[in-house]
Amino acid sequence: MSFNLKKAAAATAAAAMALSMTACGKDTSWGAKIDGSILRAGIMIYYQSNEISQAYSYMSETDTNVLDITIEDQPARDWINAKVEKDMREYAAVESKFDELGIVFQNNEAERATLNADQWWEYLGDYYENLGVSKQSFLDTSLNSTKRSAIFDYYYGENGEKAVSDDEIKDYLKENYARIKYIRMELKDGEGNILKTDGKAEIKEMAEGYIERAKGGESFEKISDEYDDYYAALVEAAAAAENNDTSSEGGAAVVTIGGPNEESGTTDTGDSSEKNYDTPNYGTVVNKDSTYPAAAVIEKAFEMSDGEYVYVEEYETAYIIYKMDLFADEDYFENNRISAVHNLKDDEFSDMISGWTSSQNVVINTDAVNRYKLEKHIEQG
Repeated sequence: MSFNLKKAAAATAAAAMALSMTACGKDTSWGAKIDGSILRAGIMIYYQSNEISQAYSYMSETDTNVLDITIEDQPARDWINAKVEKDMREYAAVESKFDELGIVFQNNEAERATLNADQWWEYLGDYYENLGVSKQSFLDTSLNSTKRSAIFDYYYGENGEKAVSDDEIKDYLKENYARIKYIRMELKDGEGNILKTDGKAEIKEMAEGYIERAKGGESFEKISDEYDDYYAALVEAAAAAENNDTSSEGGAAVVTIGGPNEESGTTDTGDSSEKNYDTPNYGTVVNKDSTYPAAAVIEKAFEMSDGEYVYVEEYETAYIIYKMDLFADEDYFENNRISAVHNLKDDEFSDMISGWTSSQNVVINTDAVNRYKLEKHIEQG
């Protein structure tokens, strides 16, 4: 037998063996069959990787192996496998619903998803290939996510079947976000010592003067800069006094916080007068759940009315707060519309998808599950 004939015979035998293994139920190229759709094993493995990453967040400091822990009253392995099955069910449901609704991408979404997957593959390709995820499976999951977003927009977008009104979006934003300007004022002298009662009363009086000036139309930013100049001068004076004190023979330097000048209500160094304060300043948008710039500021901001000024103290610091119209920046609403709709409707949409999966006919390929073990993800780590 010639060499070429031997090669052909070997290839035929190999093909026969592969067919035999498939016939015996050893085909591990697919992870699940859902309502007749076949999901590649690589898609299953991809979701395994995602869910194991989530499982790590449940580990305590004393846990050493994520597969040995208990998550939501389940062994981690069972929890992960159940989540992977849920992911594959939702993948199939999204593919089916996308076709059923006749959605057509309008803005090159598929091309952008492909480009995005290509770019990520440059960094993650070796990792996923070592697990058994092909680039095609990786792309499929990316496209599926894009289709999921398109279905969300079909229902909840501006002209969708369950569109969220502008008023509902604005109510949500105002409930969770506030736009403020603030001046931070130290309740300390130039040396960093905490002020006593009289010193704090002086700061409050200074703040009240600032508030009256702002109400009169003076630039809030100019006033803020003047205070910064004022306190910087205090610190500088204290440092200079300390230097003089250490170089003298027993002379004592006394530094007090000092009072504002009669005209402006601050000690004006002149630096702030050189700035241009005509450019609109839309302040800072703060989240209801934030603690920046201070918990007392956040709490007060959500109690105030637009256009109101308030003085508050917290520990070693005082603040003048000015509450603005959240939508003073005309772009704010449009820039935050999509995220607001998702915050309002993501849970409802997830429930909708769960409803689509409830009647699916699902076959999990246990041979693929046994071949692509969860341990390999940890080894790849």
